[in-house]
Amino acid sequence: MSWAPTGANTVPLGRRRRGSNAASEQQTGEEQPTQGSFDAQSAVERARAIANSVLVKPPVPDTAMDSERKRRRKNRWGDRDTNVAASAALTSNMSKEQAESYAAILRIDEITRRLRTGDVVPPDGQRSRSPPPTYNTEGKRTNTREHRYRRRLEDERTRLVEDQLRRDPAYRPPADFRRRSRFSEKVFIPVDDNPGLNFIGLLIGPRGNTLKKIEGDSGCKISIRGRGSIKEGKRRDDTNIPGADEDLHCHIVADSEEKVKRGIRLVREIIQKACVTPEGHNDLKRNQLRELAALNGTLRDDEGQACTNCGSIEHRKWECTEESNVTLSLV
Repeated sequence: MSWAPTGANTVPLGRRRRGSNAASEQQTGEEQPTQGSFDAQSAVERARAIANSVLVKPPVPDTAMDSERKRRRKNRWGDRDTNVAASAALTSNMSKEQAESYAAILRIDEITRRLRTGDVVPPDGQRSRSPPPTYNTEGKRTNTREHRYRRRLEDERTRLVEDQLRRDPAYRPPADFRRRSRFSEKVFIPVDDNPGLNFIGLLIGPRGNTLKKIEGDSGCKISIRGRGSIKEGKRRDDTNIPGADEDLHCHIVADSEEKVKRGIRLVREIIQKACVTPEGHNDLKRNQLRELAALNGTLRDDEGQACTNCGSIEHRKWECTEESNVTLSLV
C-alpha cells in the first residue's frame, strides 16, 4: 500500500525543519538539530561571547568633547541652536549706542513673544519666593504667580521701549504695546522705627500747604494711605479705600517717570530730615508752626527785637532775669 497525503496538509512528518532543503540534507548526509535538541558546543560559544561583551571596557570619551559638554550650561536664553540672539554677531563697525539699540530690540522681541504665547513663568529653579497673597474687594487674588511675572515683563518692555524711543524716534514699538500714561510708586514711612514722630503732619503741613508745595514742585499727585492715615473719629469703610491694609505710605502718581522720581526725592528728604533732626531744631516744623499761627491770626512777629528791659536780643522781656529798668522801659 503506497503512502499518499491526506487533506490539505502536504508537509511530511520527519526530522526536517521548516524551510530547510531536503536535497541538501540527503547530499551532505549531516543530521540537522531539531528544536528540542541541545548542542553543548554552541552553548559554550554563546556564553563565552556574552562574557566577553560584559568584560569589555567602554570606550574612553574624547577629553575635548567632554570638557565642551561640561561647559554647556542651561541659561535663561535657551540653547544656542534655538536662540537667535545668542547666535547673532555684532559687527565691529557698530557704535556703542547702536549695539545697545540692537540688544534692546532683541530683548523687546523676546518679551513680546513670551507675552503672546503665555510663557511668562520661568522654570522652577529660577523662580523667586512668592509674597503673601493679596485679595481685592471681590475676594480674588491679585498677586498670583502669572500676574506678577507678566507685570514684571510688561514693565521691563515699557522701560526698554521708552529708552529706544529716546535713542531712535523713528522706532516702531510692537503692535500690542500700549504706552503707559500713568506712573505710580509707593514710599513707605518708617512709623515703627520712629513712633513719636508725626510724619503725616510734616508731609501735609498747615491746611495741606506743604503737600501742595511738593506736588507743585514735582508735578505729581501725592496721597497718604495705609494704616494710621485716617483718624479714629473720621474712619470710613476700609474696603473702599485702596491700600488700607498696607503699612503707612505715600502713593505718588504722575504722567512720567521723571516726575515720580522727583516726588519720591522730595518726600524722602522730609522723612529723612525728621528722623535725624530733633523736633525742636527742625526748620520745617518751625516754619509750619509759624505759618499756622499766621493763618489763625495769632502770629506775633517780634523775632529779632531786643528786650525792652535789658536790650538783649536773645530773649523776650518776660523771659528777662535782670532787674526792672524803668529808664530803659520809658525810652
